[in-house]
Formats: sequence, structure tokens, C-alpha cells
Amino acid sequence: MKMALVALLLPAMATAEDFWVGVFAKDTGYTDQSYTTSKSLSRLKTKIDNEWAKGYDIIDISYGHDVWMALYAKGTGYTQQAYMHRRDIKKFAQAVNAYAQQGFKLINVEYGAGEWVGIFAKGAKWQDTAFEYSRYRDDFEKNIIKRWSEGYMLVDVEAAEGYWTGIFAKNTGFKSEAYVIVDEWGEVSPQIKAKWRDGYRLVNVEYTAGEWFLLFAEYPNPREELFANNEDIEDFRETIRKYWKQGYFLVDLADGRD
Repeated sequence: MKMALVALLLPAMATAEDFWVGVFAKDTGYTDQSYTTSKSLSRLKTKIDNEWAKGYDIIDISYGHDVWMALYAKGTGYTQQAYMHRRDIKKFAQAVNAYAQQGFKLINVEYGAGEWVGIFAKGAKWQDTAFEYSRYRDDFEKNIIKRWSEGYMLVDVEAAEGYWTGIFAKNTGFKSEAYVIVDEWGEVSPQIKAKWRDGYRLVNVEYTAGEWFLLFAEYPNPREELFANNEDIEDFRETIRKYWKQGYFLVDLADGRD
């Protein structure tokens, strides 16, 4: 099994700037992919509607550089999707419960420009999804351990406005999970390499309150994957095209800084 790593580190004088991070993988089950960028939520809504009309499903959203980037794919197995946003985390959690009553599962959460954004899907293989939020990281980590003991797996993480949030689910297909939190971007690559050697693969990379949260899972059949980062959006677009040509799909987006 070939394990690949691409780390496009920023020049030393630019490490304080935001940069985009992408996790790429093969054997995802996806058949096609697209992405959009938008300067506002209203424009994002229009672009999401346009991609839905083309048969794509949303798989991830990230906010950075004052831009919303939305990632789409075909072959997800979803039968219907929805999205919503709220400024208040408690109202966001209430909306998540309301969508759950309609049969929608929360699959992605992102914060940007003062808004919590949720992506939902019907037809998702995940079962019994749960959304958790905590004021403190220690409490959030206790929630992770508690959920693991109940048979859940953590599938998405977001931290903003003093809150740590996570989506947990059953029937993920993961054999086990692990996570690492590091302070500096330079520590990310060694941690990922170490987990790859242990048989884990990246599920989610998030920049959380000045730290990098790296979520890993053990798959029944380890997939080939790599990650890359670019400060400039146009360079990141070129990176995406490069790995698409090599048969990879972009499976996770993040924006952060060193």
C-alpha cells in the first residue's frame, strides 16, 4: 500500500498568513467532483443550488481568506440535502434537532463570518448522529471519550467563538479512531506520518482556537491519501487540479495559520 505525503510549507516570512489545507484520497467511492468559492453566504446559497442541479452533493465547507469554499461530489449515496446557518450556537443546535426530526443527518459544520453553517443529508450511511458543543476543550475531549464508549465515532470538528463542536455518528465503517492536537503547523506533518505508519488515515483537519486538531480513523482497507497546503487560493486551485489528474478526490478542507 503506497502512502503519500505532500506538505507545501509556506516561506518563513509568510507563516503568520492564513493558508488553505486539503486532504486528498483515493478509493472514496466518489465518481466526480467540483468546488465553488463565494464571498458571501447569499452567493454561496446560489452556487450550492447550482451544483445540486448538476447532480452534485455537498461534502464539506470551509471559510478562510474571507471566502467560503464548498466541496461537492457525485457518488455519495445521499438522496436529499439541506443546509442552514445561525449566528447563535444554541439556536444552531435547536435547528440541528429540527432537521433530525425530518430525517436529515448533520454531516458537516463550519463557522465563518459570524455564522454557524450546517450541511445535512438523507441517505447517509451514518446512523444515530449526534451534535455536541462545549465551552472548554477539556469538556469536549471528555465528550469524545464518552461517545467512543457508546459506540460513536467523531466525524467532524469545529471550534469558534469560544465553543468546541463535533459531529458523532455510528456505522461510520471506522475500526477505531485517534486524534492529536498540536500548536504549530510544523508539527502537523510528523504527526500525520506517525499515524499513517500506525495504519490510520486522516478524517478531519481543523484549525481550532490557535491549534491544529487532527482526527484519524482506522479503515478496514487503508486508503491512499496525501495532504497539501497553499496560501494563495489560485495556487490551491492548481493543487486541486494536479491531484484530480492523479486520481485523487479532495475529501477535507481547512483554513488556518502557523
